[in-house]
Amino acid sequence: MRTWIQALSLRGKLMAGIVVCLLLPSVVSFFVSNWFTQGVMKEQVTRNSQESLKIVDQYVANQLDRMLYILNLLQFDPDLHSFVAELGRMDPVRQPYEIVQTKLKLNKRLDAILASFDPLYLTILLPNGDYWANYSSFDFDPKQLFGKLWYQATSELTHYQTRWVGGEPNYVPNPDGVRHPYVLTIAKPIRSGDQLRAVAIVSLDAAALQKLFTSSKKEETLLITDREGRIVFDKEMERIGTLFSFRDQLPSEGQASLIEVEREANLLIAEALNPHWQLVSMSPYKQASKPIQAIRRIDFLIQTLCLIMFAGVLLYLTGALTTPIRRLAQTVVRIESGHLGERSGIRGRDEVGRLGVVFDRMLDRIETMVQSIIREQEHKRKAELAMLQAQINPHFLFNILNSIRMRILLRGDAENADLISSLSSLLRMTINRNNEFISLHEEIEMIQQYVRLINVRLGDRLQLKLTVASDAVLAEVPRFVLQPIIENAYLHGFARKGGTITIHAHLLADGRLNIVIADSGVGISKERLEKLRADLQGEGEAKERASAGLSGIGLRNVYERLRLIYKEHCAFAMDSELGQGTTITLIIPQQREEE
Repeated sequence: MRTWIQALSLRGKLMAGIVVCLLLPSVVSFFVSNWFTQGVMKEQVTRNSQESLKIVDQYVANQLDRMLYILNLLQFDPDLHSFVAELGRMDPVRQPYEIVQTKLKLNKRLDAILASFDPLYLTILLPNGDYWANYSSFDFDPKQLFGKLWYQATSELTHYQTRWVGGEPNYVPNPDGVRHPYVLTIAKPIRSGDQLRAVAIVSLDAAALQKLFTSSKKEETLLITDREGRIVFDKEMERIGTLFSFRDQLPSEGQASLIEVEREANLLIAEALNPHWQLVSMSPYKQASKPIQAIRRIDFLIQTLCLIMFAGVLLYLTGALTTPIRRLAQTVVRIESGHLGERSGIRGRDEVGRLGVVFDRMLDRIETMVQSIIREQEHKRKAELAMLQAQINPHFLFNILNSIRMRILLRGDAENADLISSLSSLLRMTINRNNEFISLHEEIEMIQQYVRLINVRLGDRLQLKLTVASDAVLAEVPRFVLQPIIENAYLHGFARKGGTITIHAHLLADGRLNIVIADSGVGISKERLEKLRADLQGEGEAKERASAGLSGIGLRNVYERLRLIYKEHCAFAMDSELGQGTTITLIIPQQREEE
């Protein structure tokens, strides 16, 4: 035995110890609890049945108390007693009007009281042979109740006594016209001293009790008996009015007795409803003890599950120590193969968990930097590609233009020769990409050549006004930073017609170059302006297509070039009002951001 234990691994020894430590207490607990519960099972079953019976008892007793309350109200309420006494003294033949008036008064009082109770049927039988009832007498004449045997016995009682009649055939139709077989009835004489004024009868529709008794356990027999053992009410209607078979074995209140019915033990319990009636429950003892048996099985099942759960927890803890490290190593291998989006996902308060968090954060920063570099390179590539779209062989183009210019000049057309010279200069600035940055003076000179060429088509209707401070003339700007703005004003602001473009330039106190380009065009609506601003700030492809001008780039490209070169140190602002023209402001640093 010792050799076998020593041969086990540490995990095997732990598992064997867990099985022994949990299985042994479970087995011992099962047998000990089985021995003890045999003695207390009857007590527990009795207590459970009594508690269930008390709930039913409270409901039934409450209904009976309401019925008794109505009868006592007729006896002891001065107004109601007076109405009943008046009806009993009146002659139905000579005083029909007075009888109707008194019944209306009685209706007004009693209807408000009876409306707050479950369906209760009240009948008041008067000594003069008349009656009052709160139900329709179309299908049943309440005068038939005068012929009941218990009516005479009730009329002989004192006003403090009540006749507990019990189950009676239902004489009151339901609103849907369907009669329940029985009603539960009590009766009471209404007296003034020794003089009988009326006999009041209250009946409860047994449908409410039938529903309550039917909802009890299927195997349970639930019934109401009087003190002689006669069944007042039972869900099995055919037994109402018969003697209860085990009336002699009924226990005293608060007690229980075991009786044998068809070789099966049954638990018999009784609860008093009032001094006249009692509630009786009889149920199979085996069925009643099922909850306790279920508890015993659950107890055994819980202990078995505890054994399984403990073994599972041990395996989990063992794996939890090695799994994070293994996962971290696998993540490193995947990242090495190029999957930069991989993360370990390791979290926790221990050392391995903190290592996983720091490792994932480091990967997030690396991936962010890589994506940022990729985006910057992509934007730069697109900007450079846009700048190169219009490029053609410069030597061929310049030679042809110079030849044309000389031929026109030889013919004496100096004006057109100057235009071709302007076109040649403009194209030379466009095609020469060796220097990305030029002075503001050179940029404005190129703009002047561009406007001069446009005026060939417009007939000198496009005016260019310059206000450039002396300290800003040699300031450095990116090549073609102004031409797309002038082109945009010509195409959209003036609708290819005419107008005035004003350029102001000066150095700010911090050394940055401030350039304001304003046109006298049609302006832009507020909604369109907001959309243009959003497009300039957006990501991806520019929604505003470049025009077919010399630069081949649009406002979006100008903004992206400035952001690529100067980062957040530059500024690009656009303001406009409909009918008031458009103003674009550029603020360009004189020191470029180091790449």
